[in-house]
Amino acid sequence: MPPKKEVRWKLTVDEYVIRNSPESWTSQLPASSETSPAVCIPPPPPQPNQDLPLPRAGALEFHRSLMPAQALQLDFSFPSDAFRRNPQLTPTLLNEPACTPPQSVVQLRISAGLYVAEFDVEHTPRGRAVTVGDILTGIQAHVRQYDCGRAPPEAAPYMHRRIATVNGYCPTRDRDGRKEAATIAAERQGGVRVADHLLGHTLFAGLSPQLGQRENYWQVELVIPERYA
Repeated sequence: MPPKKEVRWKLTVDEYVIRNSPESWTSQLPASSETSPAVCIPPPPPQPNQDLPLPRAGALEFHRSLMPAQALQLDFSFPSDAFRRNPQLTPTLLNEPACTPPQSVVQLRISAGLYVAEFDVEHTPRGRAVTVGDILTGIQAHVRQYDCGRAPPEAAPYMHRRIATVNGYCPTRDRDGRKEAATIAAERQGGVRVADHLLGHTLFAGLSPQLGQRENYWQVELVIPERYA
């Protein structure tokens, strides 16, 4: 697959993630067998990005936590156990509708680095409104999938960086060397993931509507976090 770039950001990486240490923060998500890195104080929310399109008046509106101006800084390439430990995301927040009016199915599009894909997100049981938690866990699960094919050479450095930095940026005094080594070993198993094809674009920057598309078709905006910069 030839490299694909979509330049849509005036906001620089340094401006967006200068205080982002670490970037893997969510909340009470489903349990996972992957080993989790140490917990650190979550970063403050990013500043608004005026360049991203927002829903027009009277149209479908995203939940505030999914909008570019207020999107929670979440690195989707971290393991699920680390991903679900964000104290900002309470069960109440995760269970709120992802948009107004509510939607029973949402189609998301990811286009970053070498990767382009579309996938649906539904609530379980089906028929109920898609929630904030459904959106965030759906993206994270998709990005963490193993690559079934042969990864291009461009993805290799990002796989190595993902593995090497899986323990985050927690203070040294809070670290357990043996536990960190075990976490790295667990992250190394399985090889390349979809995240590596994104070439470092794994930090959530909100959702944006797509002109000419139906209201429940959304682009996942991603930028490069500090761990890949």
